[in-house]
Amino acid sequence: MHLRPYSAEDLPALTRLFHATVHTVTAAHYSPEQRAAWAPAEPDLDRWRMKLAAEITIVAERAGEMLGFCSWTPEGYLDFLFVHHAHQRKGIARALCAEAERDLVTRGVGRIHTQASVTAQPFFRRQGFVLVRHQSVKARGVELPNAVMEKPLSPA
Repeated sequence: MHLRPYSAEDLPALTRLFHATVHTVTAAHYSPEQRAAWAPAEPDLDRWRMKLAAEITIVAERAGEMLGFCSWTPEGYLDFLFVHHAHQRKGIARALCAEAERDLVTRGVGRIHTQASVTAQPFFRRQGFVLVRHQSVKARGVELPNAVMEKPLSPA
């Protein structure tokens, strides 16, 4: 597996990976209506472009296949962390998250925080994140439960 910076040419594969992952991996915790609101079949590519351009984004790949991606802000907000449903539990999310943490430590950021789906909360707990609060957010008018989680970062 190789981690590399995201490039604009990755957008179609990235949005396909996001859609497929949301619709398969989160099915035990989110209804079909919630998953359709979270990851619609037709993504807003302009919104994705703007969002990813404003964040630090990396992709994990092997032999030209995108396995996952992660994005975060320079201030420490971990926005996206998704691994293709066929490549779950192989250390990919852990490697992506660790890279975000390394980058933030070099920037002098003292904590990383995220809004974790119900599905992702156990992963984040295993990485040392703690629950700040449970909440519900709206996507296309549909309520989606998640949790604000954070982890202190120590200087290298």
